[in-house]
Amino acid sequence: MTKRKLRACLVVLLCWLCAAAAGPAGAEPVLMISIDGLRPDYVLQADAHHLQIPTLRLFLKLGAYAQGVVGVIPTVTYPSHTTLVTGVWPAEHGIYGNVTSDTLRRTTDTWYWYARDVKVPTLWDAAAQAGMVTASVSWPVTVGRDSVKYLIPEYWYTRTPTDVPLMEALSRPDGWLRAAEQKLGPYNEDSVEAVQGDEVRTKFSLEILATEKPAFMTIHLAALDHYEHATGPFSAKSDATLEALDGMVSRLIAAARANDPTAAIAIVSDHGFLPVERDVNLLLPFLQAGLIKLKPAVHSWDAPKIASWDAMFWPAGGSAAVVLRDKNDAAMAARVKSTLEKMKEDMQFQIARIIEQPQLTQMGGFPDAAFLVEMKPGAEPAWAVQGDISVASAQKGTHGYLPDRPELRASFFIMGPHVAVGRDLGVIDMRQIAPTIAGILGVSLPTAKAQKLAISQ
Repeated sequence: MTKRKLRACLVVLLCWLCAAAAGPAGAEPVLMISIDGLRPDYVLQADAHHLQIPTLRLFLKLGAYAQGVVGVIPTVTYPSHTTLVTGVWPAEHGIYGNVTSDTLRRTTDTWYWYARDVKVPTLWDAAAQAGMVTASVSWPVTVGRDSVKYLIPEYWYTRTPTDVPLMEALSRPDGWLRAAEQKLGPYNEDSVEAVQGDEVRTKFSLEILATEKPAFMTIHLAALDHYEHATGPFSAKSDATLEALDGMVSRLIAAARANDPTAAIAIVSDHGFLPVERDVNLLLPFLQAGLIKLKPAVHSWDAPKIASWDAMFWPAGGSAAVVLRDKNDAAMAARVKSTLEKMKEDMQFQIARIIEQPQLTQMGGFPDAAFLVEMKPGAEPAWAVQGDISVASAQKGTHGYLPDRPELRASFFIMGPHVAVGRDLGVIDMRQIAPTIAGILGVSLPTAKAQKLAISQ
């Protein structure tokens, strides 16, 4: 640890001790930072991975932490982040995956961008109703979230510098981002998933903290997930990225504590990660069974496109839901089940588990789907309508498998003047995080039914 980083850690420690001595817990500000794809063992076993992350490791000494967070179905970014701010499963909050069901495969950009799709109250809603100033930078499913006063939502389409005016239009209050860019430079979505993109997010978050002093703020840092997909979990690039993020977190903590020394800081993540080696084209047996039909390509160099379907996959990383065109067609459901079971018996399809309704909804995911197919670790679904069943994956890591796998556990670390020091919370449920944060803020989130975490000292 450098002398500069050691001094920063000591300053944080001194501030915490002073604030803790000031009085009992009450309504306190909260800064919640999501590090996308952060497995807890990055921090809990930092020495084993030779990681230089002094700020994140400080949470183990000065706060409470989970050995792991059991996430949601599917273990992907958008439904997980929505559970983090609502305290309920995707089947209840309405964000069922990263992308909406696009059965004809017309586009890859049908993401759950919009706050109006969330069916239950959020922490921002509760804080705003209590008269608190709220803020959020790049948190998923926040486009149009009225209860966030200072908002830069996560949204991309072409991911080019020409998207800067689009972000200015989607952000709030009207004109704030444009004015901030005069001081800080463009909020450039071109680097949304790289370390530089997280530096941009951090820079604008620091500006909001310094000038607007929100009582509840959420920030989503995405670079680790990007490099885990590209190079695998615990690769040299992934490790270096987390070390860079550690410095960003340090600056964000300092800014929040400068506003109010009683502020609590929560570090969360949406899912863990597994290495991946093979892409398995699950559409091919559905085509052979006549469950999906193709139309001829217009040109000889074009791939055939889907003309019609009776059953179709809904991608979710290392798993995929299966939806029926007519969900009340029992005969079709039986036919699809038979096809899936044959695929599971065939080792080349690498299927680990098949979950049926109503069990799938009872587990919290995909209420409109008939089945969920989970791949074996090391394999992920692919969606080619021709070619080989299995090909080498272009990615080195992925997520989306069922949340009971330990490698898919997410992270939770929290510290504040009234948080117990060095408390190991064990393995927790992701739904417990939102009501715990609500308790620190002193607000009510009645739709979140999970028990609050015992974090108080």
